[in-house]
Order: sequence, then structure tokens, then C-alpha cells
Amino acid sequence: MFIKKMAAMATLLISPLTFADNILVVMSDVSEMTVKDGPVYSTGFYMSELMEPVKLFLDEGHTLTFASPKGMAPTLDVNSDTLDYFNKDQKYYNAHKSLLNKLMLTDSQHSPVVSFSRIEQMGIENFDALFVPGGHAPMADLVANDQLGQFLIHFNKEGKATGMVCHGPAALLSALPNNARFESDMKQGKKAKASSGWIYTDYDMTVFSNSEEALAEQYYLQGGQFFYTPQDALTYAGGDYKYNKQNWGEMVIVDRELITGQNPASAVGVAEEMIKKLAQ
Repeated sequence: MFIKKMAAMATLLISPLTFADNILVVMSDVSEMTVKDGPVYSTGFYMSELMEPVKLFLDEGHTLTFASPKGMAPTLDVNSDTLDYFNKDQKYYNAHKSLLNKLMLTDSQHSPVVSFSRIEQMGIENFDALFVPGGHAPMADLVANDQLGQFLIHFNKEGKATGMVCHGPAALLSALPNNARFESDMKQGKKAKASSGWIYTDYDMTVFSNSEEALAEQYYLQGGQFFYTPQDALTYAGGDYKYNKQNWGEMVIVDRELITGQNPASAVGVAEEMIKKLAQ
């Protein structure tokens, strides 16, 4: 009985920091991208899709390492800097915006973001989870990034939590053995074919839906179009795509280590599922 009581007391006294995990947050270096039949499109990360999960991770005591292909300060998509994505709650918005400012992620002089090459030097095995936020930027420089593909292969092999939201799941395509050719075919309007060996074949997954993308094009692109949609790309690659037919409705899919969210409303759900997996 004494031993049981002591064990119970020890459990209560352990700080959450004792169980802190190191989460790799993957960002894009891109601030603008070309679109079909339209102007250059200013883009970046969506604030809620990054900061809601980041705040939850930090509140749980986890360590975060931010990285992008070249280690550049990421760009905030100004379209996301609004109360609309924070439950129209000024206090809730302020808490996340002040944290973003405190982290100095977008500060070109002081941003803590490191390059993928630096992550390789640090050792990808030293990270316990990986998270990719949305915004259209991942479509520009993460889809065919071989270094990211190798990171994902490690996380898949080790069964480590891998969370992505909105356009973030497009980064899963980097693990395709023929990622560059696949991306090129998609941009040319071809029905791209994945070579055998994609680690996410037949995984249940979600991403920003075609119907949501059509609305985004109408609102943001002034008549232009994106070269391809992430829904089509993941489907052609061999993913088992699921979605909420109600545009902007929350949808979180968990399949083995992979946790994907459809849109901004799904960011918190993805983070919560990642936290659950880290606690296992």
C-alpha cells in the first residue's frame, strides 16, 4: 500500500515538462507564387493554422523547432490576419498574435527558423512529431522537396505523430519517389501517376477541398486559377481522400501516425490529436 501511495504521489508531482517532446514545425519560404491566367499571388502561412496549434503545443510544455527549406523567415498571409479565423474573439486573437510577435518568426533579422540542412545536422531522429500548417505556400516549395520527403519517411517508419492542416498535407507528396515529375505533370494538367512506394498509399487523409479551393480562387485570384488542387494531387498519388462536404466545416482524419485537417476550422483538432498521440 505504501509503495502504491508513493507511486501516486510521484505521478502527481511530475511536471508536464518532464514529458516534453520536440516538435518540428515545417514552414514554407515562399511569399508569392505564380498562378494560371492570373497575377502573381501573395501568399504565406495562415495565422490561425500555425498559431492555434503552436500555442497548444507550448501550453503543453513541448519544445518547438521551426524549419523551412532555406531557413528563411516565413511570410504571414495577410488574408488570415483577421478575427474571422479566431472565433471573432478579440481576446483570443490577441493571445495568438502576441505569441506570433514574441516568437519573431516573420522577423528577417531574428527569426528562429532554420534550414532543412540544419535539421539534418541536428538529426531528424531527435524530433518526436512533425507539423505543417497551411496557407497556399506549401504548394510552392514543399511538394517536391526531397529533404522533407526523407523527414517524412523517418516519421512514417518510426510511427511518430505527423500533423498537417489545410494545404499543409500537400507536403506528403514530397515522400513520393517521383515527386518532381508528379508535381510537373499536375502543373501541366495531366493526371499524374505516383510511382510505387509512396509511404502514404491508401492512408485515410484530408486536405483543403476542391469546392473550398474554387471559392478561394474566386475571392483571391481575380479570375486566375491555381495549376492544380491538393485534393486532386493527393487522390492521384494514392491517398484515400475524405472531406466535410460543408465548406469550412471541421474535418480531422487520423490514420496511424498521420493526422490531417481539411481547413482552418480543423487546426485545433489536428493539434489536439497530435498531443494525444504524443502522450501515448
